[in-house]
Amino acid sequence: MTAKKLRALLVESSSADAQRTLDKLSQAGYQLDHLRVGNASDMRSALLKEQFDVVLCSYDPPGFGGLPALELMQSSGADIPFLFLSHDLREETIIHTMRHGADDYIFKGSLNRLAPAIEHNLREARIRQAHRSAQLALQENQTRLHAFIADLPGMAYQMLLQNDGQASFPYVSEGCHALLGIAPQDLARTSSLFESMLHPEDAPSYRQSMQASAKNLSFWNWEGRVLTLPGNEIKWINLRSSPRKTPNGIQWEGIIFNITQSKEAELEIRRSKAQLRELSSHIQEVREQERIAIAREVHDELGSTLTAIKLDIAWLGGRLTEKPALAEKAQNIEALVDRCIAAAGNISRSLRPSVLDTFGIVAAIEMEVDEFEQRTGISCVFEHDKIPDEIPPDISIALFRIFQETLANITKHAQASKVEVRMHERDGGIELKVHDNGRGITQTDRAKPRSFGLRGIRERVEYFGGKVNIDSPAGQGTQIGVFIPRETGRITADDLLAQQNLF
Repeated sequence: MTAKKLRALLVESSSADAQRTLDKLSQAGYQLDHLRVGNASDMRSALLKEQFDVVLCSYDPPGFGGLPALELMQSSGADIPFLFLSHDLREETIIHTMRHGADDYIFKGSLNRLAPAIEHNLREARIRQAHRSAQLALQENQTRLHAFIADLPGMAYQMLLQNDGQASFPYVSEGCHALLGIAPQDLARTSSLFESMLHPEDAPSYRQSMQASAKNLSFWNWEGRVLTLPGNEIKWINLRSSPRKTPNGIQWEGIIFNITQSKEAELEIRRSKAQLRELSSHIQEVREQERIAIAREVHDELGSTLTAIKLDIAWLGGRLTEKPALAEKAQNIEALVDRCIAAAGNISRSLRPSVLDTFGIVAAIEMEVDEFEQRTGISCVFEHDKIPDEIPPDISIALFRIFQETLANITKHAQASKVEVRMHERDGGIELKVHDNGRGITQTDRAKPRSFGLRGIRERVEYFGGKVNIDSPAGQGTQIGVFIPRETGRITADDLLAQQNLF
């Protein structure tokens, strides 16, 4: 059997008693290392300089020992088993020593209980040491946790939804005051205070999200506004917490962040985008009006002037029959005028096809399809449902310009031999799809900094609250689909400014 090492401090004035104690420990299998002291000074010095597993102290007079030795060890701060050894077996003596803090009391006349008592108290000492270490580690972790929570830009909290439906806050961090303008203890004491601070428009979504998290034990993530004290200042908050089931109800642990600044920045970005869309739409409208004016001038003024010139030349040609050379010259000039009239008509139609205003979007696209086929030699098929005539003019011209841009992209880049066009009414709006069998659009093509065609299509559609879908599988051509609702959901910069004023 392996000998058990024991480092003992022996406080004993009797050499004979000391030897009997050492012999008994050796018989019990201890590999003993001991120091014997006989006065308070030596004991104090030994406790300061060395480490011991146990103190074995005599309770028999004369000589140093007894309660003074116990008090000396207690004052030193050492936490090791302290056992009295004595010839005195009076019950009141034993009780007296144990009440003062002795770990055990052994009769010197029979030391058979000495080794088991030492083993028992050494185990107890190890348990106390482990408990102290755990307590110190816990305190250190709590200190770190509190420091971490104090540095958070928000409020850490625990919220308990009790089985009776009442909510309470078992824990609220100091960040409560900076976030909500109230002391943590006020929120912990008055459970309804937090809900009373919710913005009336956001309170229903708060309760709904809380109930959903409680029902499914799912992560709770909610954004909304609160009216903070004392002046009802509006702040945006983001609540994030994890639930767990307890005997008293559902309890969440999490944190609430102040996201007012990011919300204001987000709204400002949205307002800037809305302003840019409004500006882009205004530019498009101005451009359309200029095109209409130029097309009208070309058709009415230039076209009528060229027609008058043609009539005059024809009149002159009829009177030059006797002069063949001049008659032939007049015919050539008349042919040139015909070409000018045709060019003027083409220019007028390209600027603003009159068929769009007269017969509607379907007829305009049909005409554009025919001209595209004649100009490029690419087969183009147009299919459509019956489209109502009461499409707003701005939506009609937007769809027509999007279609023109799509055909221009096919001509320049697609290397296609066939184009299919479909237009129909769906879900209270108009859907236009253009599919070609060309080489497709790569991500690199879409990301080109000066790729304004697709970007312009998106801007037009988003202005009307619509959607754009570009599908271009490898080797299967490209399909561009746009959907514009008949009742457009435009969000203007003024709308966003009104939202911003909520702050």
